[in-house]
Amino acid sequence: MATGLLVVLVLALLGSESGSGAENKILTTITDDGSKTLLTCTLNDSSAEILGHHWKKGDRVLHEDSLTDSTMKYTIDTDERMGRYFCIFLSDTELRASVDVKGSPKIKAVKKSEHATEGESVVLACKSESFPPVTDWVWYKMSDGGDQVLTNNSQNKFVLSSETKTELHIQNLDLEADPGKYACNGTNAEGTDQAVITLRVRNRLAALWPFLGIVAEVLVLVTIIFIYEKRRKPDEVLDDEDTGSAPLKSSGHHVNNKGENVRQRNAN
Repeated sequence: MATGLLVVLVLALLGSESGSGAENKILTTITDDGSKTLLTCTLNDSSAEILGHHWKKGDRVLHEDSLTDSTMKYTIDTDERMGRYFCIFLSDTELRASVDVKGSPKIKAVKKSEHATEGESVVLACKSESFPPVTDWVWYKMSDGGDQVLTNNSQNKFVLSSETKTELHIQNLDLEADPGKYACNGTNAEGTDQAVITLRVRNRLAALWPFLGIVAEVLVLVTIIFIYEKRRKPDEVLDDEDTGSAPLKSSGHHVNNKGENVRQRNAN
């Protein structure tokens, strides 16, 4: 037997779902061996004809087969083992027992960091799928001078919690007082755990910087176009004058040619 073996025996008396009133004894065993946990159910009723087995967690079917053994087993990862499981023997009537796999909470932050603008509201959230469920949630702000516990009476903050989730609501964010690290702590009968969330608060004027950047780019572009147009105007005027003088030369040449033709006819 491996070291660290933990065996918990739970004896459950169950009545069939058909309501016949008959009680069937199912022996359940939980064996924790390192990274794996083995669940075992044994039916102590030789008269029952077994047609198959089901393992369920809540309403979700984890495993099913059509074996006729009076013992059924299921292996789970220790890190994800917490919860209430059901071993079900399929017979003329369904025979089942519950197997409660308990452990200390595993608290997770919904988001590890949040960003918001001063004056706005923000919600920091943590969740847990612990078994047994978390019975006590505590929020506090972490600082070098000591952690400050937060309650519904803490200035612009209030807390909403359930067995599986807790939320810290912060209203009218203050640029100086509210940024920092916040911890959510959850406790059940087996232990406690916590997660940390970083809150960053930006100046309300920060949202204008992209707009001001676009305005600056437009102004620079307009200035460049204006300078370019200003510099090319003298060249355009010179071109117009040169173009206008050409018809005069052509016209004079045409008049001179006409006069020579007249003189030639008179000479003849």
